[in-house]
Order: sequence, then C-alpha cells, then structure tokens
Amino acid sequence: MGGEAAIRVNDIATQAGVTVPTLYRHFGSRDGLVEAAQTQRFRETQFVDSSIFAASLAKCKSKDDLRKAIRKELLTHFDEDRWELRQVRLNALGAGYARPELSASLALAQKQGAMGITEMLLPFQKMGWIRKDVDLLATVYWFMGQILGRVLIEMGDNPVSQKKWNEISLEGILAVIFGEMPKK
Repeated sequence: MGGEAAIRVNDIATQAGVTVPTLYRHFGSRDGLVEAAQTQRFRETQFVDSSIFAASLAKCKSKDDLRKAIRKELLTHFDEDRWELRQVRLNALGAGYARPELSASLALAQKQGAMGITEMLLPFQKMGWIRKDVDLLATVYWFMGQILGRVLIEMGDNPVSQKKWNEISLEGILAVIFGEMPKK
C-alpha cells in the first residue's frame, strides 16, 4: 500500500533473495526498478489478453466464427470485472507521463502488443473476412484506446450506462473491421 512512494529497495531485495547492489546493478536505480515493474505489469495484462484471443481465433472456420470471436473478445475487455486490469494499464501510463524512459518502455510494450494482435488478424484479412482497405494496426490501436476509454465511465457516479457504452463501442469496432453493421 502507498504506491510507488512506499517501495523500499531493501524490502524488494529481501523478497527476491538478492542483495541491494545486485538490484542496482541490474536496474540502475530505484526509479529503474519501479519503471521495470510498471512495464512488466502493463505487459502482463496484454499477454493474458492476446493469448486468450489467439486461442479463440485459431478455432475460426468462417467469417461468422471470426465475427463471434472478435465480439466475444471485445465484450470480455469491456466486462465490469476487468476494471482492475484497465486500472493497471492506466496507472502505468500515468506513471510514464513525466518519465521519458518509462514512457518509451510502455510505448514499446504497446507497440509489441498491437503488432501481435495485428499479426493474428492479418490472415483473416488476406482471406477477405476482414475489410481489405482497413489498416489493421491503426484499428488495433483504436481498439486499445476504447478499452482505456472505458475507465471514464467507471469513475464515480457516472450517468452513462455501461451496457450502452459497450453496445456503441462494439457496433463501431465491428463496423470498421467488417464494413457492415453487426447483426443483433
């Protein structure tokens, strides 16, 4: 508890079973250690998401299967129970605001995650199941922005229905990917 200010290098060294000089040799400084931890937290949320999505995509035998898999993935990301993962991502991005090294590390993690999802979707675009004219990488980044944007309606007493927000986001993303309005 207490956020980054409460982090004690001695405590981390003890828990890791290494010496403080070993931590400093590897991470350079306390800030280097915090930045590595923030980046790792950010990456872990992406890995879980992309591995589950990859398994779902591997089962697709038709365009309709693909539409269902993408719809399920989107709804999973928008689920109220996943607010903590969205908070982890947002927290890491906020921490990177005044730290150029952390910002660069998070940008690289985001890029690698987006490229991975793009590579997963590319075969479906080549088969014609996804619009040929859509920029998949830009679409994936937009989708990632939608996930983070959901935090705005989860803060405080918000008059926006989370269900309605989900429906609008889902409809927009599927329309971009498939070039048609989703079937309800």
